[in-house]
Amino acid sequence: MKLILLSVLVFSSLVYAQNDRASYSKLQSYNIDTKQITVSGISSGAFMANQIAVAFSKSIAGYGSIAGGIYWCAEGNKDRATGDCMKNPSAVSSDRYIDKVKSLASANDIDPLENLKKQKVYIFAGTKDTVIKPVSSDKIYEFVTQYTPATQVKYEKTIPAAHGFPTIDYGSSCGLGFLPWILKCNYDAAGEILNIMYDRLNAKTTVVDNNLIAYDQSEFGDASTPLFESGWVYVPSECQKGQKCKLHVALHGCQQTPDFVQDQFAKHAGYNEWAEANNIIVLYPQSAKLSPDNPYACWDWYGFTGQQYMTKSGSQMKAVKAMIDRLQKRGKTKI
Repeated sequence: MKLILLSVLVFSSLVYAQNDRASYSKLQSYNIDTKQITVSGISSGAFMANQIAVAFSKSIAGYGSIAGGIYWCAEGNKDRATGDCMKNPSAVSSDRYIDKVKSLASANDIDPLENLKKQKVYIFAGTKDTVIKPVSSDKIYEFVTQYTPATQVKYEKTIPAAHGFPTIDYGSSCGLGFLPWILKCNYDAAGEILNIMYDRLNAKTTVVDNNLIAYDQSEFGDASTPLFESGWVYVPSECQKGQKCKLHVALHGCQQTPDFVQDQFAKHAGYNEWAEANNIIVLYPQSAKLSPDNPYACWDWYGFTGQQYMTKSGSQMKAVKAMIDRLQKRGKTKI
């Protein structure tokens, strides 16, 4: 049954790729509250969210990690990424990475570490995750609480979830992780993240389908910056009218791009219902496959774009930051 499901998803992804790539709009600018820009991600997207929050801490007010790991864990080595970082995180020493960010900050490769004191952080590890062992999230917590007060950090590690993004009622069985890597866990991870990032949110509401907009990513990358040709941005109705809005960046995991699961992450992870009710623009950038170094369209957390992948000069890091800047009417957009 799993093989049949995988075949159907791969076939439908190919159809999507061929038929839905006609024309994409240019990413627009909106009235963004620059003090309320946050980021989150699942798996490789969680590592990437951590990197963005640390490297651009001056601009980022908080981040969420679902099945992620500590900053620079892979040290630019794919074997280390798939070894200790994913399968044997008990062997990872958080002190090594705490020292690393100090040296990066001293060299201005990342923003000053004192900015991390202001951030709010959400960490999730499913107890049944066999892809990235839950201890990996313990390492994030050890790292985060060196700089961010523990009162600003929520760590959820009691849900019997496999590897994937937990939702209330969409996806595969909570304890069985496979495509689309979204899990039906009766747990609203997107809501938990946004309610940690932003205070006093209204209850979620119905999504307006036309508010999920496909935009052209080609201007934000080049051959050294693997990006899918389009991404999505959910723009609530009031934000389109000029209302001042928050901005959240939601980063998919490996095999969650259109080549594998079409738009399922952007539509069904659960962010948009909260976004519509609370004037939160949600940006869904899309990584791309890069054979043989990145065949599953992961975000770069192990160095396939170069050894500066986790700093402000990392190519995918710059690309996502340029998208953030475009949305808030500032900065250059060419990479």
